[in-house]
Amino acid sequence: MTTEPTTQQSVRLAGDDSDSTIDGYELFSARRALALLKDKLGRDGILELLTDEIAEGEAFLRDHLARSAGEETTGTTTLRARGITAARFGQWLGAAFAREDVMLAGNPEHYSIHAEPGQNVNIVETLDRYVCSFFMRPWDDSAIVERELSAATDERPAGRRSHILLADGTVVGSIANAFDEEEDGGFTARLSVTLPATCAPEVVEQHLEHFAVEFRTWILRAAAEVAAG
Repeated sequence: MTTEPTTQQSVRLAGDDSDSTIDGYELFSARRALALLKDKLGRDGILELLTDEIAEGEAFLRDHLARSAGEETTGTTTLRARGITAARFGQWLGAAFAREDVMLAGNPEHYSIHAEPGQNVNIVETLDRYVCSFFMRPWDDSAIVERELSAATDERPAGRRSHILLADGTVVGSIANAFDEEEDGGFTARLSVTLPATCAPEVVEQHLEHFAVEFRTWILRAAAEVAAG
């Protein structure tokens, strides 16, 4: 009995050997469409639209926090950036938190990133399959000293750290980052997230993917703006 050879379906531009070109077209279009919708709805409109989803996200985080009983899990992803130094990017990023459009553009699943004067930064974004609203405390640079005193591990991520909390102040995890200069004028970024231990590995991995998307977007934008003067 002979079997017909199977051919994997694909549609690419003639001459291309991967999907990357059309994927790039789709990504550009998706970003443009989302930017338009977010601009039309405005922050208040988006938050009102997502009221039920945000409530489900808070219940998701509280459930994991209760079941984890103080135990945590951590993951780290590493990016290698060229064309801008860590110092210049750090300066750019510090100022960019005041530019809501830039913050939102970092990742398609950023629904709101803003801070009222004197308050913590509020971030509304996807975690696992939930829309979660949480707040970032000011960065704690003591973690950098901790890194210098002992080798960093996934359980104790390197760099400055910010705890993430719910609206009532309940701490649900933390994020950490470290930007190290490289000899070629670029830098290495190590980005870590710490969540309640009962969160599945896929939840941590998904957030590391989120980091990779948003920081690549921000680093490339920073490099372009610094180069333009």
